[in-house]
Amino acid sequence: MPRSMTSFSRTDFELYGGIGSWEIRSVNHRYLEVSIRLPDEFRSLEAKVRERIASKANRGKIDCTLRFRQE
Repeated sequence: MPRSMTSFSRTDFELYGGIGSWEIRSVNHRYLEVSIRLPDEFRSLEAKVRERIASKANRGKIDCTLRFRQE
């Protein structure tokens, strides 16, 4: 029977006068499948986030969500 590997991580932060959080969820998957959700003002980070994930993982379904709110 195949083993299921799942993971969840969340980190909260303050930056540039706002507060945000990153959530990353992963489940076992035969290939690397990355889904990234970013606020419009952070869209330019998408390629770098994908590169960073690909440098650390070679398989799995990985969902990344960035939330950010100006204070």
